[in-house]
Amino acid sequence: MNTFAERLQGCFRYSMNGKAPPLGDPVLVALESYAFFLARGARTGLSPPGRVYPKLAQPAVLDIGRGRDVYAAKCALCHGAAGEGQATADGYTVFPPLWGARSYDWGAGMSSVANAAGFIKANMQLGQGNTLSDEEAWSVAAFLDSRERPQDPRFEGSVAETRTAHHDDPLDFYGRTVDGVLLGQNAPPSGTVPP
Repeated sequence: MNTFAERLQGCFRYSMNGKAPPLGDPVLVALESYAFFLARGARTGLSPPGRVYPKLAQPAVLDIGRGRDVYAAKCALCHGAAGEGQATADGYTVFPPLWGARSYDWGAGMSSVANAAGFIKANMQLGQGNTLSDEEAWSVAAFLDSRERPQDPRFEGSVAETRTAHHDDPLDFYGRTVDGVLLGQNAPPSGTVPP
């Protein structure tokens, strides 16, 4: 069981591939306060609409090639042909990178194809959530999550051991070979987002 502050630290560490502020840090306190403000008036014990992503029926096969095509047609305009994302001239991220050295790392929830597929189905394309078919969402998620990204912060020197300990799931590409590349083997270090 994690506290809310610990969950926020996980977002910094995994989803943002950064360094987590220590407990009690003003940044964490501000985020906790904002979340409390957003929750005012919400009933406890009930899941508000939009809180979770849909669980999509798993396809028989994850089609990375189809995902590459859907990505090129429907995602690359915002997220870049090489998954690099887009930023303003002063470095403010407008569309986040989806793979590569600046993306979420292998420990992030989005590195699970099932999580990514549900998020993509509910939210993409921007402002047009639920317009991709389930098959398109699964395929795009498989394509994204079969690209190299920063190392899992829990990595201790062995891709095989890290896969066994943290990624032992058929819907997780870490430690699997895709397009001749053992994913995780050449991953940039976690927590070291390049400028």
